[in-house]
Order: sequence, then C-alpha cells, then structure tokens
Amino acid sequence: MREGDAERVLIVQELWARPPARRGRRRVRPALPAEPQEVPVTRVTLTGIPLADPDEGSAWLKRMTKDRQEAADEVRAATRIVNRALHALRAEAGDPLVQEIGATRALAIRVGHGTGQELAEGRWTEAGELPPPPRGRLDDVDPQSRVAAVLAGRDVVHPAETLLLRARLDAQQGREIEARHGLRAARAALEEDPPEGAKRIREQLDALDRRLSEA
Repeated sequence: MREGDAERVLIVQELWARPPARRGRRRVRPALPAEPQEVPVTRVTLTGIPLADPDEGSAWLKRMTKDRQEAADEVRAATRIVNRALHALRAEAGDPLVQEIGATRALAIRVGHGTGQELAEGRWTEAGELPPPPRGRLDDVDPQSRVAAVLAGRDVVHPAETLLLRARLDAQQGREIEARHGLRAARAALEEDPPEGAKRIREQLDALDRRLSEA
C-alpha cells in the first residue's frame, strides 16, 4: 500500500484451515456428535516504518507498549488499511458477505518488529500483545429483548437503522462519499415510512451529518 512516499505491505495468512469440500459431492454426509473441530483463523500482518536495527525496534516497541494512545492509533490505522482491501475485494467479487473487521473482534493484537522474511511468514523478532480494546456499545446494552421482539414479530428493524449503521461505518473507515450517500438513503427511508423511534434515528443521522461536515 502506498500513501505518498510511505509504503506498507499487507500479509494475509489462513491458519489451521480444513481442506475445502469437493465440489462434485452432492449427497448429504452423515454427521456424528463430536468435539468441536478446529476452524480457520486468519492472521493479518501489516508492516510499518523501517527500523535501522533490533535495538531501535526494541525502543519503538517499548514506547508502543507504554503509550496506550499511540498503540491504539497504530491499531486503528492498520485496521483501516485492512478494511480498504476488504472493501475492494467485496466490490470485485460482487459478494456482500465480505465484511469489514474491527479490532474488538480480534483474537489477539500484537505490535512488534522483525526482518522482512520474518514478517512475511507471520513471525517477528520481538513483539508484545496489547490488551483487548473495549467493545463499545455491545458492552453497554442488553440486546436480547429487542432480538426477541424482532424474532417474535412484535418489532422490526427499520431500513433507516441499518442504512445509518452502514453510513457510520463508511465514515469511520474514511469513505466519506459512501457515508453521505448512505445518509441520504437513510433519510429517504425515514421520511417514506417513519417508525415509532423516528426522532431518535433522526438525531443520530444529524449527528453523523455534523461529523462529516466537520471532517
């Protein structure tokens, strides 16, 4: 990835993957109760700034592990780069199920330094594992009552809600044009069929609109 004079390399590896099913098989295969099997795990490595030697790398790592804000900024920047790749992949594959990632869903987040060969293989000379970031709103709400109401047919998810979430994600990932289109679509859905919570959704739309105007 190039940004001005800076160059970074994105390395994606799938670990512990089960072999793909044969495409020619059409019959249902019996399944027996068993312990959960290993599932594929994707490891993503993003190279950063060049370092002169291991001593400089150790000093950089020490600073990163001490300065939580600097480490968080680095993780956020790396996540946005990965999501740029996924955004392009989704468009080219025509597959809407290719979704962005978030640091809060990672099994582990590490910062470190290593040689080019080490990083290409998903290894490092020295690294530290960062504490998991807070999960945000999912930790602050109890979604079970809403989920139960939707499943029972007592409530519905209004299109403006999902369009707003998509626009918010686009804004977070720096896709301002997509975010503005999403906002317009959400407002149109809200005006066409206002739900009971229209005021709350409209306030959230206005807040995102102000955020985009200030960017």
